[in-house]
Amino acid sequence: MEIAASVTLGLLFLISGFASLFLMFKLWGWPDGHQPGMSKAPSHLVRLHDIFKVVFTALYVVMMAVMVPRLWNYQVELPPRSAVHVSLGFLLGVLLLVELAFYRVFRHLQDWVPPLATATVGCAVLLLGLSVPSALREYGLARGQVGGGVYSVENRDRVARLLPLAEMPADAPFAELTTIDALRHGREILATKCVVCHDLKTVLVQPRAPAGWWRTVERMADKPTFEDPLTERELYDVTAYLIAITGDLQRSARQQREQKLKQQQAIAPVDPAAPAPAYDAAAAQKAFETRCSECHELAEVDKKPPTSAREVKEVIERMVADNGMAAPPGELDLCYAFMVRKYAPNEVASAPATLGAAVGAEVQAAVAVASAPPVPEDSKPVPTDSKPVPADSKPAAAPPPAAEPDVVLDDAPPAAAPTPAPAKPKPAPAKAIDARGLYVKHCAACHDASGKGKPGLKSKGIPDMTDKNWQKKNGKAAVARAIKAGIPGTMMKSFAAKMKPEEIDAVAAFVKKLR
Repeated sequence: MEIAASVTLGLLFLISGFASLFLMFKLWGWPDGHQPGMSKAPSHLVRLHDIFKVVFTALYVVMMAVMVPRLWNYQVELPPRSAVHVSLGFLLGVLLLVELAFYRVFRHLQDWVPPLATATVGCAVLLLGLSVPSALREYGLARGQVGGGVYSVENRDRVARLLPLAEMPADAPFAELTTIDALRHGREILATKCVVCHDLKTVLVQPRAPAGWWRTVERMADKPTFEDPLTERELYDVTAYLIAITGDLQRSARQQREQKLKQQQAIAPVDPAAPAPAYDAAAAQKAFETRCSECHELAEVDKKPPTSAREVKEVIERMVADNGMAAPPGELDLCYAFMVRKYAPNEVASAPATLGAAVGAEVQAAVAVASAPPVPEDSKPVPTDSKPVPADSKPAAAPPPAAEPDVVLDDAPPAAAPTPAPAKPKPAPAKAIDARGLYVKHCAACHDASGKGKPGLKSKGIPDMTDKNWQKKNGKAAVARAIKAGIPGTMMKSFAAKMKPEEIDAVAAFVKKLR
């Protein structure tokens, strides 16, 4: 449902509820307050009350028809605000049903109708108080942009300047994304698809930089849903619209570089072998309570806590990179040490002492995997019972020449080139493809450098690609197809826009070598 239509229906719902309630107070016991119900009240006013009540009931049915199907799309436990919103919606329905039953059918219980009507309108006020302000905020953001509106020429020019900073793929249609049609389409996606899993308050509570919006939209698109997944163009359009209504958050290129530099310094890798600083429990707890309460309640961490030192590192990295948590490296190290001791006490002795050391250890592990020599697929151990070939035996026939591979991997040993015929020029060698580097760059974030999958993502369907059964079930063609087109309904998205076909084939071949 469009935002304007949703707000309009909500306000009409509230107005009709108050109108019917005030008329009931006016007409109940008419004229002296001692008559039963509204039996003696003027008939035209009673009919007006009934009309308002019918409108109120009809609008409730329409809004619930929109809200209830959205419940099926939540993949996790409802957040507190959404849980209250849903509870109020169902409670309002029960009160309204009982009120109408007492008013029309069980007339001997009509004395309960006024308090029930009051409670019903009270629930309606609370229900709309949780949703309408967020929608009005979106309208205010849209009207408050330069030039007087989100679709103005000045604001679209501003969006055109900011889109290159969003770190979208190079082939994104930047020129088309600043048109009025594209921005309107982005607004439609925000109002109809982004609110399937959460409300507008969740989207608009924290304005982000262009790159932050794109990362957020990509991350949301990776989540499984019962609805049709967002297309690539829809991702572009909704990102452009979010940038358009957020305002100019890019203060200057210099400030942006400084902010990025601070983030990199905050989570910069440190030699894991470096001596660890002394642990100050009081300072660590203070750093945790101060920094982690800037964006959310500390109780939210306890509801779904990290279970290992590695998950602690990933949580802090996500808070810095995606949520913009600003803290010096020393405080982040204290937060890391405190969270490891609180949520993963069994790993205190084995885990890196600081966040920088944890990042450094992961970098070293990734480098070790990327630089390890490959194990040929067709390599077999020499049989122990093999016998020496007799000296007078005939030599074995030479094996047929191996077919030239479609893709030359950087980690494959170069094959001995046959001696070219004198009349033919020597063919140019194929350009090597850094298959391991491409894998680490595009795949290791979810699948880990080892291919076993990030520990925190295994519950979301990330497979262990080193497993023999997985390797047997998924051939190279299937892996390449998944990289190219993605897997709908999972976190696996398409990388066709980020890798060339020969690079996809190379990465698929590399994945098939994982053990």
